Amino acid sequence: MVIVVAVLAAALLGACGDSGSSSGSDQFRDQTKSPLLDFGEEGSESELEQVDTTVSDFLAAHSQEDWEAVCDLLSKQMLDKLEHLATTSTGLEDPSCPAFLEAFVVLEPEEKKEAAEIEGGSLRQQGAKGYLIYFGSEDVVYAMSLDKQGSEWRVAALSPQRLG
Repeated sequence: MVIVVAVLAAALLGACGDSGSSSGSDQFRDQTKSPLLDFGEEGSESELEQVDTTVSDFLAAHSQEDWEAVCDLLSKQMLDKLEHLATTSTGLEDPSCPAFLEAFVVLEPEEKKEAAEIEGGSLRQQGAKGYLIYFGSEDVVYAMSLDKQGSEWRVAALSPQRLG
């Protein structure tokens, strides 16, 4: 009888301690069924903080059309794609990333608003590929594609993907 009471008490305490406070990718499961929530594995807290800062800086620079700052935060793979596109498909005299973005990126009025501070909720990673999953305005779930270069995560897309 004592064993049954102890097992029952442990089960009840375990259930109470999990009262809806999800973390990592689990906190987004009510808003989206995206397979990105299960991509790779959850990143460390320190990597999540670094990625959160990088993506926040990227989104702020993007909304302010600070193309130099945007390009500084992009991954080498993305910079190579943009340079290739600029040299093979445009007549730009300056095929640099900032010049290409200035010439071809047109922001919608809502994109020009001051970028809201984001708080990354989950870094999903597998090898050198990752996604920062976060809530945007009006609790919409977004994922920003990332590439790892050495010990740093860099942005691997020009805009986040809406997940929900």
